[in-house]
Amino acid sequence: MEDTMSDVLPAWTAIADWLAVHAPASHATLRPGAAVADVRSAENELGMGLPADLVTLLLVCNGTVDASALDRDPDEYDPGLFLAQHHLLPLEEIAQVRGGEGNTDQFWGFWVPFAVTDYSLSPWGGLAIDAEGRLATFSQDSGEPSSAPLTTPGYGCLSDFLDSVAEALTQGTGPLMAEATPGIHRGALVWGPLPGDGAPWTPAHPEHGSIA
Repeated sequence: MEDTMSDVLPAWTAIADWLAVHAPASHATLRPGAAVADVRSAENELGMGLPADLVTLLLVCNGTVDASALDRDPDEYDPGLFLAQHHLLPLEEIAQVRGGEGNTDQFWGFWVPFAVTDYSLSPWGGLAIDAEGRLATFSQDSGEPSSAPLTTPGYGCLSDFLDSVAEALTQGTGPLMAEATPGIHRGALVWGPLPGDGAPWTPAHPEHGSIA
């Protein structure tokens, strides 16, 4: 684990503050930060150091609660998918998805999964970060993450990604708005618009419109 300065905190703080005010159900899924000792234990289990930006994030929020286990209405969307349709993984889930002690069939080198599109089901797919701080999409169906950084919709590192989420939430602008619109559904942040005639979904920034 590296002790380096990171610029992920301002964006994460903006996201968490926005959730607390506008999407309390999603804010309630945030777990407390991990202890430094827990990070070091996870690194020992993985047999590698975690990227500095990811460590910074995990020290303030050690992933999200698995809301799929909670008693919710059938038409209620998972409030933990607030991170542009991804769950932030806690340390123990990072170790489970990636594999430890040299067992890295789905991940080569220093790629580390940190967010998944479905918290409770495998095979997993989502976002991974490498030792240099680059981001990439991954899918267990296709093996390792892509070898190039994720450059669409405009972020190549964790801070860029969090910045884009924060911008979409607080201003209703930015690259993520070209893919989905942040909105509120039963007190949760849900990226939509939702299909069909389900329960009401309200865009967070109706003045900017929403994609069809």
